[in-house]
Parts: sequence; C-alpha cells; structure tokens
Amino acid sequence: MIADTRVDVPPVILPPPIPEHIVHWHGRVTGSWWAVLPGRQGPSLIEAVSEEQLAAMVDWHLRVASQ
Repeated sequence: MIADTRVDVPPVILPPPIPEHIVHWHGRVTGSWWAVLPGRQGPSLIEAVSEEQLAAMVDWHLRVASQ
C-alpha cells in the first residue's frame, strides 16, 4: 500500500477560457481578478481571487444570462 496515493479524487476540470469579448484584468493594487459582464439591466463587475475562478464565474454568468 502506498500511503500518499489517492484514487478517489475526481480529476480537475478547468473552466473554459474567458471569451475575448469580455473585458477582464488583474488588479495590481487589489490583487484580484476582475471582469465586466454584459447584462439585461446593464453591465456588472465581478471579482475573483484567481484567473481560474474568474473564468469559472464568467462561464456561469454567461450560461445563466443565455437562459
């Protein structure tokens, strides 16, 4: 038995990349990742701690907005 081996951990699934039409950036002062998302009632600003988290949030918001 190998003590450090885990076979029950699901694979990491990366979110799709942020679409080119979505304005996004890394804040030098805040250290956060930001994006401006289009919406029915105007644009909204979202913040995330990493680029991967921002990509996941953007993907989720775009999916919800298209429903």
